Amino acid sequence: MKRLRSPLTDAGEKWIVMSIQKECADRLRETYLDLTGAKLKSGHAHELVAAYFGYGTAAALQADAAYPVDGIAAAAVLIPDLALMDRRRDELNQLPADLQPVDDLAKQITAYLVDEGYFSGKVWHNRDLADEINIRVVEDPMIIGDALSGEIASTNAYFDELYIDEVAFDFTDDALVATLSGSLNGVHDWDRAFHGNKINFTSEMTMYRVAARMAYQQPDFETNGSVDNSHYEDDLVE
Repeated sequence: MKRLRSPLTDAGEKWIVMSIQKECADRLRETYLDLTGAKLKSGHAHELVAAYFGYGTAAALQADAAYPVDGIAAAAVLIPDLALMDRRRDELNQLPADLQPVDDLAKQITAYLVDEGYFSGKVWHNRDLADEINIRVVEDPMIIGDALSGEIASTNAYFDELYIDEVAFDFTDDALVATLSGSLNGVHDWDRAFHGNKINFTSEMTMYRVAARMAYQQPDFETNGSVDNSHYEDDLVE
């Protein structure tokens, strides 16, 4: 049964946090038991769940009063920390050798959160965060293209290809900030004078933290760009 957050005492809120953590850990234990007939220790399961949410230990997850995991329902994006789960899997003593791969464990936790109604947003299940951002932007290029409408209007080209060349990250206490640099490319309309068919841009994507260490609000983009006039420079050199 889904447990909803309520304005209880600090002790009550800690119980709710523990319930989500415990329920996810119990799901890992139940799945392992079904697959192998053996038991996964509760402590091991709790540590893996904490790593999923971005914490080095289960105690750290429980102690986070600023961004408790029970606030995950308000998040739009969840990014399981697969790399940290890999590390904790290697560090935990006497972990079963036949325990499922980290990617499978993470998907079990995600499925539980969704099935129980704790989370209904998008899950970025990818070890390469830059690649994941690239995928999301390419799926909806107008996230960046709309901000470049003025530059697009100043050219005589049809733009339909967006490329991200580089992504740099900055993780703060309250947000994930990614700086994207790339280009929007188009095809020149030969019935008109040439005014460029490439726009170079830089876009800052900010995702504010909502719950735990890897649950965020919807990404917010601030984009600046200009028409690539390097062809004029090439003509002058010649």
